[in-house]
Amino acid sequence: MSFKTPELRAALKAFALEALKCRNPDFGNLNSNRLRLHGGMFFEITDETTKAQQSFSRKAMTKLGPVKSHAKVIDKALWDIVILVEDPSQLDKSEFLNSALAKIEAESNSVCEFFRPCPLVHLPTNTDRIEIGRVAIDRTTARIDEFRKINEQFKFGVGNAWTLSIVVSSEEAGIVSQLPPTMWSINLAAADPVREEEGLWLTDVALSLLRMAVSAEHLGSLAPRLGKIEPHPFHPHEIQDHSFTLKQGGGATLGGLTAANNYHLENEAALTLSNPVVKDKIDKIFEAKPKSIAERFYKGCGWMTRGRRSKDRSDRLLYFFTAIESLLSASGNPSPIVQTIARHAAVLLSDDNTDRQSIAADIIKLYCVRSGLVHFGTRGASDIDANSVQEIAELIFMRIWRDFDLSLEHQEFSNLLSKASYGIPLKPR
Repeated sequence: MSFKTPELRAALKAFALEALKCRNPDFGNLNSNRLRLHGGMFFEITDETTKAQQSFSRKAMTKLGPVKSHAKVIDKALWDIVILVEDPSQLDKSEFLNSALAKIEAESNSVCEFFRPCPLVHLPTNTDRIEIGRVAIDRTTARIDEFRKINEQFKFGVGNAWTLSIVVSSEEAGIVSQLPPTMWSINLAAADPVREEEGLWLTDVALSLLRMAVSAEHLGSLAPRLGKIEPHPFHPHEIQDHSFTLKQGGGATLGGLTAANNYHLENEAALTLSNPVVKDKIDKIFEAKPKSIAERFYKGCGWMTRGRRSKDRSDRLLYFFTAIESLLSASGNPSPIVQTIARHAAVLLSDDNTDRQSIAADIIKLYCVRSGLVHFGTRGASDIDANSVQEIAELIFMRIWRDFDLSLEHQEFSNLLSKASYGIPLKPR
């Protein structure tokens, strides 16, 4: 979809013309609250300029989408263009406006390799890197020489955590960064202010795919099981519970210590993730075609990780239901239709009609808990409720991962589930 549209050219021209009227204000009669300094040039911003900028920004952000657009990035790019305009007649030329739009798009759509500490996943002893689609886990020692070539002022080492210090002595001046032993490496095409958010989302998707692709026995004995809290992928687990309880009947308890539910991958995990069939399936999810099962699967994987990470039972239940709805809600209708989702989930989980009826009834009961949370603010979710929804979600996703062609159109997939819900076996495609 082209960013250089007549609508955006007109909106950019309208803004630039208003901005140029604000250039070189009269400092003897200046409203300091409206003063803007950009690129060494002063502007006294008018209401008309603000409205024109907002109009362009809304159109541009709609075209770019939530990942590639950010108001601060667009704001800077717009004013960078204004200070380059020497003559308003330049704004009558399509080639100038197209060039300016290309600059805004390029600054919003910067592709990069984004690194964050990885305390959650431990690589097998003889493995320096595993890849899960657009997300990889690197052993830092394997890349440290590459990092040291970036800039002679950057001095990298490997430690237990990510630390930064500045050396000012004449012999060793520079920025010294101690990198953690393992890092996430995430391929992003996102605006700078949303890189952390988008990087976390892609990592969340990758973690759910890791759990589906690799057998549980190869994820390590501490990997989070049903109902266990998964630590944040970027931040170390806090082992000490800083709480102190005085009991009404006498006595007291201290919080104590907890071990992190981390992934300690075995060699078989690395072999599985390097298998061409598994890699192809993961790539289909990260680069999903519009309206495919893979597109819905991608969304649901991220919400399942958010569910595993949440410590609140109500949040966990909502996140896991969101994952189920991401996958099973009707195409073109994002609102959950409880009966349909319950029937379709039951079809995926069993070919026995009696079991299907029981599963659907259980899901509808759990939806009642969800409805109380969403519509009335009732904090009524128990750990049994949250764990039940987690189990249902994980079984549904595993069934589709194992048996379905992820490139299948979601509408066709829904039709298969609908036919099977009348009592016939589900035949995957």
